[in-house]
Amino acid sequence: MELKARVAELLETAEQEAAGSAVRREDFVHAQSAAFKRRVDASLDVIRRASEVGAVGVSFSGGKDSTVCVALVRDVLSIAPIAFFDSGAELSETYEMVRHVGALTIAPRLTMLDMARYAGWWGYARPVDSDCQFDAKRVLIDEPSETFVVRERLRVITHGVRAQESHARAMHTGSRGELYRGRDGTWYCMPLARWSLADVWAYIATRGLRYHRAYDLLSESGVPREGQRVSGALGERGSGWGRHGQLRLVDPDVWRRLVVEFPQIGLTS
Repeated sequence: MELKARVAELLETAEQEAAGSAVRREDFVHAQSAAFKRRVDASLDVIRRASEVGAVGVSFSGGKDSTVCVALVRDVLSIAPIAFFDSGAELSETYEMVRHVGALTIAPRLTMLDMARYAGWWGYARPVDSDCQFDAKRVLIDEPSETFVVRERLRVITHGVRAQESHARAMHTGSRGELYRGRDGTWYCMPLARWSLADVWAYIATRGLRYHRAYDLLSESGVPREGQRVSGALGERGSGWGRHGQLRLVDPDVWRRLVVEFPQIGLTS
């Protein structure tokens, strides 16, 4: 079915969708804009250029941006390995999304729970060394990414990073672009770098992509789109405020299990 016909069909049934769904009628309208279509074409083009460098893999978190990233890569490449870096403290639905896209799960040498217990984050009662400083990004993202590259013999890793999300990401995109070679020799592809939040939801809506159910729950609870986050259930000391407030809404079972060991999480909910 042509995209135009698909959009018309979805628009016709949009009013019948359940209240509180993360997908909105405006997403189908936005998908008809020339700017959106240009961004999609540009993203497919950068993925094609990445494939000319060598084997391409996709880093998948379970969130909306990486969900779109996987779909875009699959539009260009029939085979591309997908990897999920498991922090050890994830939302239940995240694991369902990992299975849905067929991602390989790579476990870090230390989980977020290991680090939190060792250093006594979030009120853990029996820390080994409360002054210990962990580089969580290195342990949970950088090292598993290196494992992914070696295991799958990749030249390029694709991420669903958007410049709109933060000043630092905007600066990074401005200086590096959507496809660049890192200091480690691996190439990095960011096909969504120039996308807006509206673009992401327009793509999900018009392509009928399955997305993380947390977005529906957050929408039903009145959390604005700009504030909706799907990430690991446990943050570093000082980095979980906001994350833990949403955790109780979207995955109360995980929230309850974590509060038993990390009581300060309850203060952020």
